[in-house]
Amino acid sequence: MLKGKSVIELTDVRTNTKEIYEDENLITNAVPDLLRLNPMGLMYPVGEELITKFHEEIFPIANKCYGGILLFENPLDEDPNKIFAPSDNQIIGYASNDVNSTDAPRRGSANLNESTPLENGYKFVWDFSTSQANGRISSLALTHYRGGKYFYGDTHGKDAFLMLNKTKVWKNREVSDVYNGCIEIDLKNNTIISIWPLDNKSIELVKLKEPFTNIGLNDPVYTKGFKNEEKITIDVSDFFSKLSIWNECCFYDGEDGNWYGFGTYRDKLIRLRISKSDYTTKTDEWSLNEIRLGKLGSYNEKNRSYCHRYVYSCIKNGYLYSINPYSSDKIYKININNPVDISVIELGKEVRTSKYSGEYCYLYNWGDYILGYEFAIDKKDQVIVNGVSDYNGDGIPNLMMDPKTIGPLVIGFGGYEEYFYKLLFLHTPYLGTINNLSSPILKTADKTMKITYTLTEEE
Repeated sequence: MLKGKSVIELTDVRTNTKEIYEDENLITNAVPDLLRLNPMGLMYPVGEELITKFHEEIFPIANKCYGGILLFENPLDEDPNKIFAPSDNQIIGYASNDVNSTDAPRRGSANLNESTPLENGYKFVWDFSTSQANGRISSLALTHYRGGKYFYGDTHGKDAFLMLNKTKVWKNREVSDVYNGCIEIDLKNNTIISIWPLDNKSIELVKLKEPFTNIGLNDPVYTKGFKNEEKITIDVSDFFSKLSIWNECCFYDGEDGNWYGFGTYRDKLIRLRISKSDYTTKTDEWSLNEIRLGKLGSYNEKNRSYCHRYVYSCIKNGYLYSINPYSSDKIYKININNPVDISVIELGKEVRTSKYSGEYCYLYNWGDYILGYEFAIDKKDQVIVNGVSDYNGDGIPNLMMDPKTIGPLVIGFGGYEEYFYKLLFLHTPYLGTINNLSSPILKTADKTMKITYTLTEEE
């Protein structure tokens, strides 16, 4: 088993007075699950070479999977299954396995002279200057080295994920529509639930078996064994008839016993509610008092030669978040069951929300955050502005649905023209360890900080 211990040393630069704090930690399931889980078989080269070289991003485990550190204002829940920090726990500082060459005020540097492998583990050492990681610190966590570079983003970059694998398979519309129309993933039953508009009168609802958490003796993994478990057509002509353009809409999992469809007509929001239990539907028309939303999403018609879907909105905690990807510097947040409960999240003029090449999903859930093009939104609707052009070099290419978290991994589906993709990501700012301090410490601008974190294998 692994055991961890931290030593925090604060040094007053004026008096050279030192304060030393020592604590032990809890090891979470984040890294064991990264090495154990294999959703859809994508931890292997399925169909083509892996996008990411595992020996560069995962091994050696100590310096890569535990190579970053996160410092939080408040304590973390000491639960090995809670591997992502709540977004309302303020990040005070972070660091990776390298020397920080930027002026980022929260990011420290690895002490490469003192960080070293041990006979039964690894000793990490990080240094924070007087201008870095100032604030109250109540907890620490080791994380993936990429998660320690920018956490969920700052003016120097954003690194909330790493793409591990991407298949590329030619498939017909029957297959690609089901995957890219995915609105819910049932991990317990290994099932995809998908909705795709058939025409301006009806939708196709499909339930499809998919080996997310366990693979059967005859499961092909590579989608050649595509077989619907359930497939029905539902008449929703009342919903489509009220939209400005019938296929400019979006469907979502409300996580409240219903699926939802939303679209717009001038200053009206049109809502379709579909019961998960009996598939009954109800259409509502809500006035937004002269607020005009952009497109919430769009779907290629069935007579087009290839599958294509844009997603400009998402639902989180009972609210619809909507962005206009062409001109808006704000996001509207609307209660999916009470249109009077509406608020505006200002992004700021410096944030670009316009489309960029290869990106189809503009707004999506990622852990406790919502991610966009150059920003992230926490559960308090605070905006983190990212001053770089994209994620991971080229955004999340070809993703056409709200991705789903499995342990520290994230799965998604997408495509490009006639090609269909299964996508696998690593959610990098995970909590590999949880180390709540005996009492909070205060790092101020007159103190430097040195953190020594020893991780060892014990009998």
